[in-house]
Amino acid sequence: MTVTTDRRRLAATPETADEDPLLTHLMTTRVVAITADAPCSTALYLMAATGVRHLPVLDGNRCCGVVFEIDLAHFASGAGSPLCTTLRVGNLTRPAAPLPVTARRSDAARRMQDEHGDAVLVSDQGRLVGIVTATDLVRSLAAAGSEPADEDREEGG
Repeated sequence: MTVTTDRRRLAATPETADEDPLLTHLMTTRVVAITADAPCSTALYLMAATGVRHLPVLDGNRCCGVVFEIDLAHFASGAGSPLCTTLRVGNLTRPAAPLPVTARRSDAARRMQDEHGDAVLVSDQGRLVGIVTATDLVRSLAAAGSEPADEDREEGG
């Protein structure tokens, strides 16, 4: 027996839209990016220096994807790791079509699941404006679950 899921039913209904916030409410707007022609060693250094695990990869003004820390670490850990100094970021870039600023948390979660990644880019009219990671999703869900109900707020006064 085959079970199929209609993806359209997974989107937020109007009455639950407040429970599925826009990505603009949880994205990081301080985006650290790198060019496709940069050495992978530079990407690793940039990640360590800035504390990020994902770097959008730019080719001129166009975002051509994302390089993940795990992919860089995999190649850097190779025998003697000379690959990390000669391999370019573009060789490890995962394609990533950005989500629009009108997308919601559930859209980001679905994209991460579909692409087997843990980050999505956010764009506004073709311009990269943010990044949402799995950590951002977890923080958002945890914060939503910890908000007291209206009657609790009144009692706490």
